Amino acid sequence: MWLKKLRLCFFLFLSILAWVKTTAQPCTASLEGSIFKQNTQENLTGVTVFIREVQKNAVSDAQGKYQFNNLCAGNYTLEFRSVGYKTFVKNIAINNQKTEASISLDTSIIALEAVEVIGFQSEASKLLQFQTQLADKELAITRGFSLGESLKTLPGLNSIQTGPSISKPIIHGLHSNRILILNNGIRQEGQQWGSEHAPEIDPFVANQISVIKGAAGIRYGADAIGGVILVEPSPLPFGKTLGGELNLAAFTNNRQGTLSGILQGGLKKYKNWAWRLQATGKQAGTAQTPDYYLSNSQFQERNFSMATGYRSEKTGFNIFFSRFATKIGIFSGSHISNLTDLINAFQAEKPSVNSEFYYTIGKPYQAIAHNLLKFQSYFKFEKLGKFSFTYGWQYNKREEFDLHKNFNDSIAALDLPAIRFRLYTQTAEILWEHKPCLKNFTGTMGISGLYQFNDVGGRSFLIPDFEQVGLGIFVIERWRKNKWEAEAGLRYDMRHMTVFRQINRREFPVKYDFTNVSASLGLGFQAKDNLNFRLNIGSAWRPPTVAELYSRGVHHGAAAYEMGDSSITTEKSYQATLSINYEISKKLVVDFGMYVNSFDGYIYLKPDSLPVLSIRGAFPAYTYTQTNAFFKGSDASIRYFPSKNISLQSKITLVRAWNRTKNEAVPFIPSDRIENTIRYEKSAWQSLSDIFFAFHTTNVSKQRRVPEIFTAQIQQGVETKTVFIGDFIPPPSGYMLFGTEAGFSFLIHKQKTDISLSVSNVTNVRYRDYLNRFRYFSDETGRNIAFRMKFSF
Repeated sequence: MWLKKLRLCFFLFLSILAWVKTTAQPCTASLEGSIFKQNTQENLTGVTVFIREVQKNAVSDAQGKYQFNNLCAGNYTLEFRSVGYKTFVKNIAINNQKTEASISLDTSIIALEAVEVIGFQSEASKLLQFQTQLADKELAITRGFSLGESLKTLPGLNSIQTGPSISKPIIHGLHSNRILILNNGIRQEGQQWGSEHAPEIDPFVANQISVIKGAAGIRYGADAIGGVILVEPSPLPFGKTLGGELNLAAFTNNRQGTLSGILQGGLKKYKNWAWRLQATGKQAGTAQTPDYYLSNSQFQERNFSMATGYRSEKTGFNIFFSRFATKIGIFSGSHISNLTDLINAFQAEKPSVNSEFYYTIGKPYQAIAHNLLKFQSYFKFEKLGKFSFTYGWQYNKREEFDLHKNFNDSIAALDLPAIRFRLYTQTAEILWEHKPCLKNFTGTMGISGLYQFNDVGGRSFLIPDFEQVGLGIFVIERWRKNKWEAEAGLRYDMRHMTVFRQINRREFPVKYDFTNVSASLGLGFQAKDNLNFRLNIGSAWRPPTVAELYSRGVHHGAAAYEMGDSSITTEKSYQATLSINYEISKKLVVDFGMYVNSFDGYIYLKPDSLPVLSIRGAFPAYTYTQTNAFFKGSDASIRYFPSKNISLQSKITLVRAWNRTKNEAVPFIPSDRIENTIRYEKSAWQSLSDIFFAFHTTNVSKQRRVPEIFTAQIQQGVETKTVFIGDFIPPPSGYMLFGTEAGFSFLIHKQKTDISLSVSNVTNVRYRDYLNRFRYFSDETGRNIAFRMKFSF
């Protein structure tokens, strides 16, 4: 069956290739030029030249020259960017084989502001920390995936999964409330405490996804212990005509179809205004392993966003609104009626639930909607610098439906969720980015606030209602001179939380107050033009969540019974990271990072010895536990270019975590992971451009660093019970996966179109992943062929 699908996709790929060859236009033009300093006409080296339409970069050499080859004829927008100079934007038409565009740049009093307003500078680049980006071709080949799945391609990142449809990012072994996600500059607030509560974000919104590894709590506040993920849209198209893009993606494993589009432009009469509309739809059927379908693993998404903004030399504002709505089926083989069948499911090679392919989503399932509104404005003053204000409003609604059938028909007819969460969040932030002082100092000062109210309902109980208010004040100063950079930050946070406990149907408010001071210090040293070091040390913290304090009940999405501990206190982290970028030669580049992270009061879900039987079924049980822990690890990326068109890359991710209190390993930590890729790229061939072929392998070892795991039989009266120590089953074996991908670009009526075809798990390996919460019940998905098309206009 799969051979037929592969032949069909390959035939479609070749058919498009043949059609393109006859209809597309040749891409053999070149663009070159020189960059000078205004007034002095001095050659400028190290200037980044960016072509927006094709997402290509070049850097000016020692003579100030830059060059692009194998461009298609058409109209392009060039951005010239360099620290200390005003960003310059130039529109150019390329019609001939060779086009020249030389420009001069003027110095900027506030260098970073010019880049921020006119060009595109990642928010992550403002911090002297260990970071990486997913953009351009790497982002394009993940289109159609969730945010968690997309980020797995980066060194140091993994994902914790719940079945085939739910994925949450992990940075250096940390996830959920230890990872902060900024959605277009707004702190994403949902029910992120749940391991199966994936980020409610549409990756199609982003032009670039940046990841700051390590504590970033000084700038972004509590919870940013493991790092920060910044989902960053491209700048609004001020001064441009109507344009956009259309993305199509299709997947064979679950027969998923994805359609996403962007429409945007400026206003002719009002060049300081711009707007953007974006929407995405996904529909996926039953996923399948190499041997069987995963019953009720279907999902759907309906998302949209809109933005508008005004920009002038000294002031501006933008408004952004997005809605993310999804319905996700939960694997029905994880909801089991009795303890005997649950224990049998742990030991079985295949789930007892059989299924065929469907698009219809049945129970159990999750229904989630997330609305986000952002307003941001800025003002620039000649002497003081730049002030900005950002306000965010969010409403998150999550409903979880179980398999339990009501005996009362009238209640059953209401189709009420087992659990319903409604979270209302408001955030506000005021920033002051002061002008450079004492020649080499730049910095930011800010104050941020948060208000939340969480309303819980449904037919069963998991966590109580709560309300919380937070306030933070911070300062970050940065010093640059020659080859050295230094950054120091200090932040004070306070958090007040009221939990509304229900005892005998009466409400008893319980109040908590948390305060903390965080500090960080970063050093950067460019030893040579090709060798760069970054060192960061700092502290971070987070208050316990209501789930960690007061959970008690079946968590239907996770198919688990979870219990909190009201004695849990603040979690604190003290960490250091070192990153090295070394371009050993033009053919060999090494990126290496290592870190240590010491926790006081590390909070985690510990498997209980006995599963729980409730009216809603039998479930594995977990208790939130607090301990002292020590994490360490390293990430590495090695790239070798044996020839102009061929590259080899290896990515290595290692994490070690130790429970210092109990002198044993911390559970649910990522296994060692190595990815190897060989890639062929060609700028142009006849009418095609950006041609690439790649083959990669992913090796994941068995996780052997876990607490001792065993089972025992105990006698309670006349009943014999199975006791689980450490975990419910041992970690699964390691595995090796093969994947391949290919793609190219071409022009249709002077508009760029991108085509790609990829295959994951080529050999259809049967395996289970240690970080999948449903590894107790089922295998991972099998072979998946993905076809993607992007049409830009």
